[in-house]
Amino acid sequence: MNKTHGGNIWQIAKENTLKPEDIIDFSSSINPLGMSPKAIAALKEIHKIIPSYPEPSAFDARQELSRFHNIPIENILAGNGSTEFIYLIPQIFKPKKTLIIEPAFSEYRNSLEICGCKVETYPLWTDFKSVPAKMPDIEKIYLMLKNNYDLVYLGNPANPTGALLKKGAILKIADECKKYSALLMVDEAFIDFAEEESIKKEAVERDNLIVIRSMTKFFAMAGLRFGYLISSQKIVKNIASFQPPWSVNTIASMAAIASLKDTNYIEDTKKWFTSESEFLFEELNSIHGLKAYPSRANYFLAEIMIEGITSKMLYEMLLKNSIIIRDCSSFGLGESFFRTAVKGRKENTILLEGLKKILASQVHLFLA
Repeated sequence: MNKTHGGNIWQIAKENTLKPEDIIDFSSSINPLGMSPKAIAALKEIHKIIPSYPEPSAFDARQELSRFHNIPIENILAGNGSTEFIYLIPQIFKPKKTLIIEPAFSEYRNSLEICGCKVETYPLWTDFKSVPAKMPDIEKIYLMLKNNYDLVYLGNPANPTGALLKKGAILKIADECKKYSALLMVDEAFIDFAEEESIKKEAVERDNLIVIRSMTKFFAMAGLRFGYLISSQKIVKNIASFQPPWSVNTIASMAAIASLKDTNYIEDTKKWFTSESEFLFEELNSIHGLKAYPSRANYFLAEIMIEGITSKMLYEMLLKNSIIIRDCSSFGLGESFFRTAVKGRKENTILLEGLKKILASQVHLFLA
């Protein structure tokens, strides 16, 4: 079972005699602006209600999500991060055979295999190396669906490539899934940076479509674990009946509500993303021996073009400077790919300088 994730600064700090706060973490794609100021202010007063149980169904948080997305509250289910739903869905629907469109988050496969489900994959993003990236051949997915899958998993934007399918393409896949009685689960954990392509409203109206979302990335709430699911009322009720009580704690719920109301923070985040993603992409591609690929998410997939240098080697060399990146060999992309988050200008510059120094030294050793 693949349990490799980015963001495990606690283990890395222990293994390398570092302090977690001294690590510059590019392995997890969290908003570098930190939590919303309104959320921080709300948390300062929350100790007064911590002794009480949380709302059993996170009603207030769901109500705020309903307002924020303009979706009926009955079509929203809040949970302990979107990963809770990734594990609940196979337990509830008991699929015998599932298709995962890859590369993809490893927890899809993990959650299915522990339920005894047969997992098949389709490498949709085979053309991500082309610039500009070619849109994948959706017709090939239609052919795959004839194999009668119970569940189909798709991340949009994709992880770790950052490639994005247009809303229309996703809905066509959903239509094809319906022909074969398959349920389509779309993971929109990074869609906040391309909200116009979300299929959240369409998920409300369809009986074979589930969208899962997270407040981890855009709203910097990874440690609080708040995610949510959007689907038809029938599916939401079904999943809610299997969900443990008090799945969302009071702190996470209050922080989520305050964050969604913080319009200034949301606009500041969008401005940061536009500016820094352009800067980091251009600078990564200016480094000799490195190639970054276009992305619609707050991370970039990069390829090491120097023979003999692997992503694992680069990871270990950067770690000596308390910098961590995401080695992408676990995604099945080979040993030359890594993913890096987009952070603030100061942190991005430190990463770029580290990469330049390491790759230049390795080229010198290779030529010597």
